[in-house]
Amino acid sequence: MTIPHAQFYFIRHGETAWNRRRIYTGSKDIPLNQFGIRQAESAAHMLKGEPIKHIVSSPLVRAHHTAEIIAEHIGSTITIIDDLKECCWGVMEGQLVDDGTIFQRWANGSPHAGAEKVEDFDQRVMRGFQLALSIPGPILIVSHGGVYSTLQRTIFNGAVRIENCSPIYHRPPERAKASWFICAL
Repeated sequence: MTIPHAQFYFIRHGETAWNRRRIYTGSKDIPLNQFGIRQAESAAHMLKGEPIKHIVSSPLVRAHHTAEIIAEHIGSTITIIDDLKECCWGVMEGQLVDDGTIFQRWANGSPHAGAEKVEDFDQRVMRGFQLALSIPGPILIVSHGGVYSTLQRTIFNGAVRIENCSPIYHRPPERAKASWFICAL
């Protein structure tokens, strides 16, 4: 699956109490903590001079609140896209993050009870990106680390963990077989 040939910005939501405690959050609707709110405000100041025309957000409160803070500073509207929600981790939600074994099993096609399958998650997320990038932009996508990892695996052939509220700019290649330009702001 491909995404439209369009520049965009991506930011992972601000920190939550569960992020700080290293707990699997997934589809649980956990709000930003005070540090996460400050992170969103800082990101908003960073993005103020960027040519963002619209913000697209996951409906989960941690992403949507981050989007609202940024929208207030840059004077943009927000569109919610359900397909940009984080992966459902089933019985692992609310549990401490392990050494990566749970994630690796899931990524290899062995989900734990109640978890969304990796292929279903990837298809959903890519539908969400296609819809988001059909909006005249450049746009800012406010979502989750797992959502960004799908984009990395599917389009950029890699996977790098992104920090909370660290904006990343993406420009499509100008010629065939060239790579996307990706730059942290």
